[in-house]
Amino acid sequence: MRTLLPLAMLLMGASLPTLAVGPGVAVPGQPVPDFALKTPAGDNQRVSEWRGEVVLLSFWAGWCGRCSEQLQELASLQKQYAGRGVRIVTVNIDTDSGVAREASARRPELLVLHDGDHAVARQYELGNLPLTLVVDPHGKVRYVHEKYRGGDAALYDEELAALLQE
Repeated sequence: MRTLLPLAMLLMGASLPTLAVGPGVAVPGQPVPDFALKTPAGDNQRVSEWRGEVVLLSFWAGWCGRCSEQLQELASLQKQYAGRGVRIVTVNIDTDSGVAREASARRPELLVLHDGDHAVARQYELGNLPLTLVVDPHGKVRYVHEKYRGGDAALYDEELAALLQE
């Protein structure tokens, strides 16, 4: 019965519950919680390796319709900021790694990571998806956005540009 609840939540399009309260929460002004995850190709990636770059980090799932819209906009932003010290990283939380593989193949400009066991999702206390963080070059969270609305890509663009100017 316990394994049916997450499946039922996914089928209904429900948000993930807040899983834990602790120091891993992404809070503006605080260091981004570190984690290591694999790309669909099996390469390890760690948040701490991206120091010196502005990072936009987005947690998403295949069942989240607004997440798909956001991924398209994030791919455009990554193209816009290519070679300018911005890294856009997406973390897929579906248990099936095929969703992350498909997204990586469709949008090769994005770095797609997979968190199938939800260890990082728990660390970041995911609630509403997508959860998007903008991190400065020093590894501090500067902006946190829950959900995605049509004009959010313009807001992300402003935030990325401002951090590059600092």
